Amino acid sequence: MRKNKYAIISFVIAITLFITGIELFAADKKTPKAPTRNEVVIVFSLKIQPLPDVEFFANYSHMRFSKLDIGHYYSTTDKIAISASNVRIPLAGMPEEDARDIDFAMITLPFAYGKRYINLHSLRYHFAGSEVIFVNLPLQAKIEVPSDVQYVYIGDFICKCSKPFYDITDVKRTDNFDAAARAVKEVYGKDAELERVPLISLNQED
Repeated sequence: MRKNKYAIISFVIAITLFITGIELFAADKKTPKAPTRNEVVIVFSLKIQPLPDVEFFANYSHMRFSKLDIGHYYSTTDKIAISASNVRIPLAGMPEEDARDIDFAMITLPFAYGKRYINLHSLRYHFAGSEVIFVNLPLQAKIEVPSDVQYVYIGDFICKCSKPFYDITDVKRTDNFDAAARAVKEVYGKDAELERVPLISLNQED
């Protein structure tokens, strides 16, 4: 009887710890903060073909040569980044997740002085968390964001590259809006409404 009693107590403790662990794990996955009226969430997908060999590039993601320090983003996973500006203020963003684990990047950028536009200069796919080993996709485009819009979709981008230096040989921009809209609601909640916006060439404005 005593053995059975201890077995039951151990079982109850194990179940309690398991449930507590689940609750703590769920608590870590909090809904991101919604953008303010002076912010916008840029939603897009960036895929590289063929995928880089992460194990290989991780060997070179952080190196030092004399006074030259090749930095990294404290990670050995692929990263997606955006380079932008607003009223001559440089802007940048990078999701924390591994680029291979997300279907869509969602990056919050601010507006300056109420100027509701963002100049999109480039998208980058960083290999193995390296700051300097990446594929750079120039956009040089402007998006104008209406006052009632907080989430904008700029498209899905697929870059085909040639090895070994990953020079871009072809770029395709496709529309996957419905899937992106669902993903935004999953992340920010059911009230988050995604909108398409056109890309206006910055070169045309010059």
